[in-house]
Amino acid sequence: ENNSLALDFSSLLSNTLISSGLEKLFGIAFVFTVETGFIPISLTKHFDSINSNIQLAKMINSLPLNSFWNQNNNIFTSQLVMSNQLCHLTGVPNGDSLIITLSHSNVSKCFLLENNNCNSEISIFSNLSIQFKNVVSFPIKCAILENTVGQYPCLYGIPEELIIIIITKLDPSDLYVLMRCCKKMYNLVVNNNSLWKKLVNEELKKVTNIQRNQIEHTITDWRNYYFELKRERSGRKKITIIRL
Repeated sequence: ENNSLALDFSSLLSNTLISSGLEKLFGIAFVFTVETGFIPISLTKHFDSINSNIQLAKMINSLPLNSFWNQNNNIFTSQLVMSNQLCHLTGVPNGDSLIITLSHSNVSKCFLLENNNCNSEISIFSNLSIQFKNVVSFPIKCAILENTVGQYPCLYGIPEELIIIIITKLDPSDLYVLMRCCKKMYNLVVNNNSLWKKLVNEELKKVTNIQRNQIEHTITDWRNYYFELKRERSGRKKITIIRL
């Protein structure tokens, strides 16, 4: 499911790159906002929770992307809903850049999207997406949920890119706890190959001077290798179960 979500939103981003200039910039901001859980007002009757992102992405993909906003004199406006609360996403030109504002009630957050930071390579949007969500969409989401639900969203409601960053900061003992929380957290930890590479490197530094780049070509499963190292250090033997 997580892979499907990432694929659908990557497709949305690809669609924005078909456009050019300011419309492309607003399209990028729109996709980042929707990816955080905001629903275009025209689709609210199809989605009544913040957990419908995959279906939402597929629905948006089936329609012209610019049908979700209005453009007048290079000023872009779009209405979105979060937890039944109306929000406004606007884009105002600033030379070749676009000042993006997401507002709800008396709370608003702004972000400057520069044209030279939005080239045709999808890979460069990862950091930009994290910055935008940190500065704009997630703070507004938190403010809305605090007012409507009475609390900030749990870890499950944070954009996946931010969860992955948090995971890389945790100790192994904390990772074990997180993996037991739910299927989503389990998959994010287990399938994070760079995380297990980092943990393997830390373990190797405790017992040997061998650096990761000297053994990297021999390792195909970093997670499994990490647990093998832990077993060796603790003196435990690997048990093989033979089924008859």
